[in-house]
Amino acid sequence: MNGIARYQQLCARFPQAFGPECTEAARRWAALSPAEQAGLGVVEEHPRWLWVREQGPDGPRERPVYLDPRLEKQIEGYFALMEARPELFFPSELYPICADRRMLLAFEEETGRPAGLVFDNLPYYQTVADLILGEPPYLYGRVVYPDPSVGGTVMVPLLETAEGPRYGLLQVYRHSIRGLSGGEFPRGYQCQGISPEENAKKELWEELAIPPEQVAELTFLGRTRPDTGLSGALVSIYLARVTAAPTPSLGYEGITGLEWLSREELLRRLGAGEITDGLTQSAALLCLLHSQPDGPGSA
Repeated sequence: MNGIARYQQLCARFPQAFGPECTEAARRWAALSPAEQAGLGVVEEHPRWLWVREQGPDGPRERPVYLDPRLEKQIEGYFALMEARPELFFPSELYPICADRRMLLAFEEETGRPAGLVFDNLPYYQTVADLILGEPPYLYGRVVYPDPSVGGTVMVPLLETAEGPRYGLLQVYRHSIRGLSGGEFPRGYQCQGISPEENAKKELWEELAIPPEQVAELTFLGRTRPDTGLSGALVSIYLARVTAAPTPSLGYEGITGLEWLSREELLRRLGAGEITDGLTQSAALLCLLHSQPDGPGSA
């Protein structure tokens, strides 16, 4: 069976996969000679996808036909991201990224390892597996956030007491380690449509039940990239001066408790290795630098 005959057979079987393009292709094929029809139709056939060559208005053109809708979302979602966010795919001689659909599909077929958009958790983040054109080609995974400049916010709650300033540290059960993390400052993914400052106040309300009117001051301390091997996202860090001791939202996103630590206690726990969360360590460093006598502020 030649490529065109197989194309027509599969098109009748999977009309949604082939789409309306197949009708136009069949119309154009009728006007071609047998010699011109050679090489058209199904070029490659696989259990989850096909590679076809059709007669377009300007000559032959090639495209994938996905028999598996999940595979279509994985590959076409990846190329949609590539078009929408070109900065994520900036050319590099060290890590050249494959931008060829057929090669991505063939790699997955040969290795059984998914390439492209492998997990979509929008509006928070997406996980992609880029095919790097090395010798041999290999996958390099990363997490991509919707906002290229801000992936989230971290807040250092500061409460002035008669005994001095106290820093609010949440106890949180984390799925990734299947246990308590050792203490964290409240944080959250950046929500689209609001500023990082608004996002910070939203997270303070959700995790600590602090209404916006009880946030006396919100000071930007800086930004950090939690893990450049996994993501390029920047996380904004804020010092949040609050006017009353809040009640944590126990049970919300794994929160099990809240402690108010003095500067000395915070330093002791950091030095003892009890606080291992990277975002909390970064926020603590920026906060403590900010509070130095010759720093930009005092806390």
